[in-house]
Amino acid sequence: MANRQTCTRRNLLVMGLLGATMLLIVGCAVVETSSESWRLANPAGEVTPSGDIAEPLFQVRQITIVADGEEKRVAVWGVSVAEALAEVGLHLGDLDRVEPSLDSPLEAQTVIVVTRVTTTEAVEYKRLAFREVRRANTNVNRGVTRVLQAGREGRQAIHYQVTLENGVEVSRTQVRTEVLQPQVDRVVEYGTVGTLSRGGDVLRYSKVIYVTATAYTSGYESTGKRPGHPQYGITFSGLPVQVGHIAVDRSVIPLLSSVYIEGLCEVSRGLSGQYLATDIGSAIRGNRIDIFFESLPEALRFGRRRMRVFLLTR
Repeated sequence: MANRQTCTRRNLLVMGLLGATMLLIVGCAVVETSSESWRLANPAGEVTPSGDIAEPLFQVRQITIVADGEEKRVAVWGVSVAEALAEVGLHLGDLDRVEPSLDSPLEAQTVIVVTRVTTTEAVEYKRLAFREVRRANTNVNRGVTRVLQAGREGRQAIHYQVTLENGVEVSRTQVRTEVLQPQVDRVVEYGTVGTLSRGGDVLRYSKVIYVTATAYTSGYESTGKRPGHPQYGITFSGLPVQVGHIAVDRSVIPLLSSVYIEGLCEVSRGLSGQYLATDIGSAIRGNRIDIFFESLPEALRFGRRRMRVFLLTR
């Protein structure tokens, strides 16, 4: 009889332990699946009697935070984006961007995206090409060149402010430039003097001009002056006019320049030779010259011709 009572007590004890365990499991499941956190401590920090169910004080919100290359789903107590980030210990830099904004209220399933924004300085180096400067030398024959100064490339540094978002460059702004080494121009001298062989003589010239040539005399029909006039037969340069003189436009052929005139037709070819620019004329403008003749019939016979003028050098 005693053994039967002992067995009964043992069975009741086992059943009681099993029942308590089941209640504990069910209670935990309810707490874990609840969308709210039930108050187990009042604001003063005093614990309520065990087993009491109080009114809800804070709501737990399930949110997603995307930051630093990771996406995390967390439960927070905060009511704003700023509070949520502070609660999970996510610190923001001065330039970081948060969406939605920090003062935005949290809603169910809110997704917070933090974009890390940083700036850095980058430097690009650029080669500075040198120029070639050509200088004419009127004392050197045409076709002759020489390098007076060798060219050298320069080097320049261009400084940029680079903006990165999550480590990826999104923009760069030029801040300043710095010449590390200036370029040096290459200086080349070239001759402008050509040579002309006529009648066994070699003439040196600096320019060739194609002109329209006409004729004039010292008479009234050409100069408006008659014999007895103090300036009759006197050129603009002050020299007495003579065969071999021409009138020119001083902006094209300088006064007192020696020229070689070459006829381009049968008539003018006979007048080819050296001339001296001593005079000017009101109608002589641009690429025009007036050749002096002693008589009016000769001048009229010459008329108007195309000729080539070589500006001679000494």
